[in-house]
This record gives sequence, structure tokens and C-alpha cells, in this order.
Amino acid sequence: MSYKETRIAFLRVAVIHDALLYMGGAERVFSAILRLYPTADVYTAFLVPELRGWVSRYTSGNVFVSPFDRIPYIRRFADWFKPAILFWWESLDLSSYDLIISSSHSFSAKSVIVPDGVTHVSYVHTPPRYMYNEYNESRWTRHPLVKFLLKPVFFWMKKKDYIAAQRPDVIIANSKTVQQRIKRYYSRDSVVIYPPIYVPPKAVLRDRKPTYFLCVSRLVKQKGIDLAIRACDELKLPLVIVGTGPQEAYLRSIAGPTVIFLGFVSDDKMAEAYRKARALLYCSRDEDFGMAPVEAMAHGVPVIGYSSGGVRETVADGKTGTLFSRYSASYLEQSIKIFLMRSWSAEACRRQATRFSERRFANEFIKIVSRVLNQKEKL
Repeated sequence: MSYKETRIAFLRVAVIHDALLYMGGAERVFSAILRLYPTADVYTAFLVPELRGWVSRYTSGNVFVSPFDRIPYIRRFADWFKPAILFWWESLDLSSYDLIISSSHSFSAKSVIVPDGVTHVSYVHTPPRYMYNEYNESRWTRHPLVKFLLKPVFFWMKKKDYIAAQRPDVIIANSKTVQQRIKRYYSRDSVVIYPPIYVPPKAVLRDRKPTYFLCVSRLVKQKGIDLAIRACDELKLPLVIVGTGPQEAYLRSIAGPTVIFLGFVSDDKMAEAYRKARALLYCSRDEDFGMAPVEAMAHGVPVIGYSSGGVRETVADGKTGTLFSRYSASYLEQSIKIFLMRSWSAEACRRQATRFSERRFANEFIKIVSRVLNQKEKL
């Protein structure tokens, strides 16, 4: 072990994540970072009981949660408390650490103030969508009256968010799409490190005649599951939907007889779902990165996706899937018809997915951390 590797191994590390309210893509990146620093302390604004044991599996360090988490029912209204939580982030005493790693997709974790001599690496999944001109699920923020009333608050939040983004020694973007947003809103350069995707060590044996199309997603409006349902209903094609979320009741109400909802599915059963799938339908709008398409390709499954955001960086159009350019059921239907007229290589899909593997993430992340620690200057 070299001097540099020894130094990194004995670093005192804190990993800071916005909130641990549910399991999503950002939380999977958070766990991948903890695997690299398994003795790191963790700081987060909220932590649901269901994820407390999950965090403990990845680190032997202490877990610190904001005092806001003790307020009854606050987790339901967490977004409303973000301005107040900012002051908790800024008040944290992080002087006992050598390295701070923040994982942020909201108005929070990257705001921490670190003392001189402490390195701060910030992994940004996206600048806060509701504060900028990006698609978001917070429909109330788009109401004209609400926008007018909250204009002074958002002005203050944007200013604080900009200041916070100047603090890290290096910002890591989870895609080129997010890298462009960081430059646009924060006037900062960043380094792209794509999120880690598990690629099975051996090629997955697929059914010779896969039977259905597949959606794997949280059931929220941004993900466009309704588009997939309408297209498959029109073409009378079987569709299997994996995932849960607030739109589930609505989506069930518009689904025809060829649509099946599986809800939450374990990893073992997920592999079985991919094995029988003809293609993944991915209709998410303005996606930051999009893990599901890469996971599908890792299992040899091609992707039919909406050409937006990070999907344009992960799916090789014409080789590992096909992308449709206009957000409408008719364009998706046309894309499905084109897909069905061609043959697709499971091996090509798998090769594409290896570009986003867990090992690649670990190597690139450690390399950036080592570089900024040794140079001790902003990148």
C-alpha cells in the first residue's frame, strides 16, 4: 500500500445526505459511497425507521439526524422545512474530520460549512428542481399565486443555494445533463461520475421468446408510466409495472386488461422480471441520469425511452434500444413498432451497461477524492 493509499485509508470521513425518507437512486449512490468509506459517520436531516438498519449495514460509524426529525408528522411536510433545516446544516461542527462527502439533490447537504484544512467533495444528483426551471413533482410551486407569494422566499433560497454550491472543493455531477445545470445555475465546473449500476458477473440467460414490456419506476408523474399504459393499451401489448408510489391508484384506473402491477419486487424476482421482458419502456421526463435503463441493459434487455436528460447518455439509440423524440403516446407507439421490426443483441446491451458498473464508479470516485486531497485546491 502506497503512502497516498495509506493516508486515504485512515481519513476521518463524514458522509452527508439530504434525507433518508425512501429508497431511490440517490440513496443507492449514498450506499455506494459508504462502501468505499465503511467507518464514516453519517449526517442526514431525516431518517425513517425502515432505513436505519439499512444504513448500519454499510457503516460502523455514528449516525446523526437533525432535531427536526423528532417533530411528529414532520416527514410528511419535509419540503416546507428545508429553509429552516439549512441553518442546521450550516451549524454542524465538522472540524474533527479530514474529508466531508455530501450527497445532494435538494436544498441542503452541500450547504455544510467546513473549516480550513478539511476537504469537501459534493456529489450533486441535480440542483433543486422546484427552485429552477426543471420539471418537478411539486405542482403547488407552479401555481401563479403561490409563485407570486413565494417569490421572495425562492429568491433567498436561490441565493443561499448558489453560495452553498461555491463551498465544496469539487462538485461531482451524476451526468452530463446535470453538469450543464450546475454550470448554468452555479457557474461552476464539475466532474461527471455516473452512478453505480450492478452488472451481473455472467450474462443473464433470457427467455427465447420474452412475453411482455416492462416498466420499473416509482409511480410518480415525472416517470410517465401513464404514457406506457396508453401505448400498450392501444397496441394491445402486455405490460408489467414494477414499483409503488402516489400515482398507483390513478394508473390502475386507466390501465387496460393487458397491464399488470407487481408493486415492490425483491432483487431475486426483479432478475426474473428482466429475463422475460422484451424491452423496458422508460418515459421519464428530464431525467437526471436514470438507473432503470442501465439496469435493464445489464440484464440484456433493450430500452425504448423518451429522448430526454440522462437517458440520451446511457442508451445507444439503434444499438441497445430506440428513443422517441416527442412526449406523446403516439410517438411511443411508433417507437414500439420500430422496435418490434428489429432484432436486438443482449450482449450489446450488457456491454453498454458495463460503462456504468459499480467498479467503475468506485475507481473514478476514489481517483477524484485522491486528486483533490493531494492538490488541496478547487477543481
